[in-house]
Amino acid sequence: MEICITIGGQRHCYEVPVVELPITIHKPGPGPVNYPWLIRDAVILAAVKAAADKVADADVREKLAAGVSAALKAVEERAGSHVSIQE
Repeated sequence: MEICITIGGQRHCYEVPVVELPITIHKPGPGPVNYPWLIRDAVILAAVKAAADKVADADVREKLAAGVSAALKAVEERAGSHVSIQE
């Protein structure tokens, strides 16, 4: 992502760094596996939710939180009726 601002007729662009941690949660062992990456996806969404809570602009924060909530609901539905996720 890049943010560009025009100041005095001159364009200044800044790259926005991406903060990524290696996610090394391994697949679950033998048994019924209908969503092998459930925990990894939940970890990523929990991190995004924590970061979203720190967004300064209230409108952006609200929309980002709504997106995370929708994604968590999709994860929960994908995992099946025996799984529940609490935010």
